[in-house]
Amino acid sequence: MINQLLIHLIIICFPIFIQQFFYSRNKLINRISYQVLNGFVFGASSILCMAYPIYVMGNFHGDLRSIPLIVLIIYSYEYILPGIIALAAAIIYCLCMGGDDVFLSTATLLLSVGPCFFFLKSLRKKQAARRMLICMNLSIYSVIVFILSFFVYLEINSYTNEIHSDCIFIISILAAASFIGMGVSILLKEHFIETAYLKNELERSEKLKIVSQIAASVAHEVRNPLTVVKGFLQLLKESVDDKKKDYLNIALSELDRAEYIISDYLNLAKPQADQLEVIEISEFLVHTLEIMNSYGLIQNVQIHLNCNQTDLYIRADKPKLTQVILNLIKNGVEAIPDKGEVTVNAYYYKEEICIEIIDTGKGISREELEQLGTVFFTTKETGTGLGILVTFRIVEALKGKIAFQSELGMGTKVLLKFPAVDQLK
Repeated sequence: MINQLLIHLIIICFPIFIQQFFYSRNKLINRISYQVLNGFVFGASSILCMAYPIYVMGNFHGDLRSIPLIVLIIYSYEYILPGIIALAAAIIYCLCMGGDDVFLSTATLLLSVGPCFFFLKSLRKKQAARRMLICMNLSIYSVIVFILSFFVYLEINSYTNEIHSDCIFIISILAAASFIGMGVSILLKEHFIETAYLKNELERSEKLKIVSQIAASVAHEVRNPLTVVKGFLQLLKESVDDKKKDYLNIALSELDRAEYIISDYLNLAKPQADQLEVIEISEFLVHTLEIMNSYGLIQNVQIHLNCNQTDLYIRADKPKLTQVILNLIKNGVEAIPDKGEVTVNAYYYKEEICIEIIDTGKGISREELEQLGTVFFTTKETGTGLGILVTFRIVEALKGKIAFQSELGMGTKVLLKFPAVDQLK
């Protein structure tokens, strides 16, 4: 029996390694072909577990078939297709096996795995502890279903008076193996997820390092001649006719835009917080939103502030925090194509000061959401991507956190979190 359980453990771990092999190389998780392949691989793992059953009494047997299915469904996040394919493959194999208890075996599988689908939409990629807890609870639940199916089998076949210690021992071993198998599986999955995350962060850091080096070495040199050109254009503007003034105004506006981009490069090169001070967030947001209100009115967008607390204090560099809030509100305003609103909320939660910026704009896709904060990625036609990148760097320098939630056509929500401090500190 121990040999069979070891085979089961290898079988349930194998698809996790296969999944990691494809995912780490091609990033295909959003493609239908990857999801179908994922479903078949984990379905095959479940079928192989059923191919090496451990008999408890008569024709009643147990295995670890539910573990690959539970792991696949929970770690597919909102993607339902892989789980359906794997479960369907396992059910078809159950029915093809035949036998007196074929329907009991199929019903047990459905009852063990079916509830997993209810957790899909409530999970997010960064909720590791929640995923692990759900998987272990589902493992306990599947063991309970298995034990109940054993008693149903005894009742159907009139074996209720023939239970002996060997049956209880085998069921106990299967239950322990189920917990161990689930634990090993989710630890492997979380390890691979963490490895992929660290790899992405390393790549991002390398790109930022390169861009920062370029910014530090080039931006100052570029800004100086631009300042000279701008000065001479302003002098020339005074001695030309109105038609040529229009051309000069266009040239000056483009120079202003170039200077703005250079400023972003310089901020990217040096995001450190220079002058930290204790800031009261509600008052700070009132003054910051006053700057953006006129811009919002021009774009036909209403900007609202919801903050009833006056004791929300954080330690930050005020100019840099202002830049973060202005960047995010400006992005929210520009994401609204016609008429809408941007709402800013501030509140205290679990020793952190939270600032939410919610717009009613067009939203962004899941793929775009995952690329936010990477070098030169932007959803704007004329943008450089530096604004949001600088925002990420400044938030990190202020020891804060930033998260985005968005759906196409449903707007975007940005959540900033900073450690709360006492007013006297």
